[in-house]
Amino acid sequence: MNAYRPAPSSNWVIALKIILLIVALYFSAILLSHVFTWFFSIAFVVIRIAVYFVTSILVLHFFLKLLFGYDLLKFILGTRFSR
Repeated sequence: MNAYRPAPSSNWVIALKIILLIVALYFSAILLSHVFTWFFSIAFVVIRIAVYFVTSILVLHFFLKLLFGYDLLKFILGTRFSR
């Protein structure tokens, strides 16, 4: 039977690998923090604009339906989504 035995590695090599991993993770966290800061700030602005737009359409639809009986959502979406 052929049993595979890995080459014995010293504790210093394992400690060096762990320290190298920690340093690499630290540098990647520093580098990616700037990237994610920009990404999340742009995403926040885009989501905020989308929420304002959808909210204004729904409020306008509500008041047009209440005051004049005009269905704005049916005008915007058409008959594709109605049942």
